[in-house]
Amino acid sequence: MSQHPYDSEDWPLPNTPRESILSSSTRSSRSSQFIPPLSPGTSSQGSGSRKTSYSLYDDVVRLTLNPSVTVYVYAPVGRWMWLIEQHVYAGGELKCLELNGGVGQQTAFVHSFHDSKLPVPHLEHPKLPHEPSRRVSFLDEQTVQTAHTVFTTQISYTFDDEQDAVQFQELILASKLVFIAGIAEAKSKGRGEECISQNLRILQDHNGKQVMLFFANSLRREGKRYVSIPVSCIESINPGKKAGKPVVLQLQPNFDLLSQMKVLQIQFLDDNDRKRFCEFCSAQKI
Repeated sequence: MSQHPYDSEDWPLPNTPRESILSSSTRSSRSSQFIPPLSPGTSSQGSGSRKTSYSLYDDVVRLTLNPSVTVYVYAPVGRWMWLIEQHVYAGGELKCLELNGGVGQQTAFVHSFHDSKLPVPHLEHPKLPHEPSRRVSFLDEQTVQTAHTVFTTQISYTFDDEQDAVQFQELILASKLVFIAGIAEAKSKGRGEECISQNLRILQDHNGKQVMLFFANSLRREGKRYVSIPVSCIESINPGKKAGKPVVLQLQPNFDLLSQMKVLQIQFLDDNDRKRFCEFCSAQKI
């Protein structure tokens, strides 16, 4: 069978006009909002170098943060910390992220995406109830630029507000994050252990298509990678009747990965998250 178009090799979801994927909750968020595209001739934000960067793209979206984001860059010369205040700028089909500097910083910090497939924003720790997930990183080295210096390095973003971290993920994935929870373990009938101590996210694109996403960190030969399963490919769900029991998903063999997995068992770190997940699936009439 052919590979499903939303398998991990094809992330993110198809590019769409940014405004078309925004929910009403996103627009009304107290912490951030999407601003209509800025024109190079009318923008009064930022330094001269930032105005020039606007002209490189047909479209610029501004994500307002509350109040700041700290960027950790691991460079050959050591660990750099950038305190970026107020805004993240993203151009067009997200060719780059441009962050204006804090007080005393004269140049922008630019995180560029050169490949056609954007990286999946990685959450470093499993999410637990009442514990915010504010640190977002990337598994592969990224290309960054400060002034005239361009280099590749590991990079992570730490946000002051958890909702900013959520909208940052939504911006990169061009999807709305509709569910997130920490899982202790996921394993399938056909492949065995899929992952331990990771996050389960469900994303929804502008057409309403929902995809379940988790990072498979098992030690199989194919290596660690993200696995995505369309919610529509879940045939049935056994919620487990007692706390601590895994949720069991029967998968439709619609493409090769699901044919291999057959049945997926998910052990949540918190039983309330197990219940939330089952309620979510029930609302999708699974």
